[in-house]
This record gives sequence, C-alpha cells and structure tokens, in this order.
Amino acid sequence: MKRENVEKLKELLSTDEALGIICFSKHHSGRINCTRLSELLKTPINKLKDVCVKLEELKAVKIHKLGQDHELELLDKDDEELKKIFDEVLWLNKQEYGRIYKKLITAELLDFMGDNK
Repeated sequence: MKRENVEKLKELLSTDEALGIICFSKHHSGRINCTRLSELLKTPINKLKDVCVKLEELKAVKIHKLGQDHELELLDKDDEELKKIFDEVLWLNKQEYGRIYKKLITAELLDFMGDNK
C-alpha cells in the first residue's frame, strides 16, 4: 500500500464511524449490516455509508449491496499490513474505541432486554 494511502486510511479509521465498524467486527462474526450499526451507534446511515465507500476505495473493506442497504466485510483477515494498520489505529484511539465499545454493548443489551419483555 502506498504511503499516502496508508496515511489516508489511518486518518479515516480514526473517525467514530470507522472505529465503530472495527469494534463491531471484532465482536461479531460475518458481515456488518450498515443499518444495524447505524442504529446501534446512533449515527446517520448516510454518514456511515460515506465512510464505507471511502474505506472500500482504500481496499480496507468490501461492500456488499443489498437493495438500499450495505453489508461490510473487513479485509484485514488475509492482509497482515492492513491488520497492523487497524491495530495501530486502535491503539492510538484506545479511549475513543473504549467509549464506542461501551456504547455498542449497551445498545445491544437494551435491544436484547427489549426483545424479552
């Protein structure tokens, strides 16, 4: 990956939306549904989709379109350089990542509790 693309990717991965994508993918298997993630993060879907498109341009994710919705697949599983970039960004943004992780876990717990009433 070119140096300028690595810097662009690191900058993009440091956004709340991208950190949310990484966080969600680390704690769930399979593809990430953008609508679901948008609801959990309380982030506008269009903002999340814009970040996804930019991440796909930098070859960090693969977008699978399902009608109006998108599902994401992170491409770090088979790419050691990409995996290192993700880990570095998480380390540099560990407080923000922790806040997002707490937000996701809380939202999922509330959803789960709401379904069992």
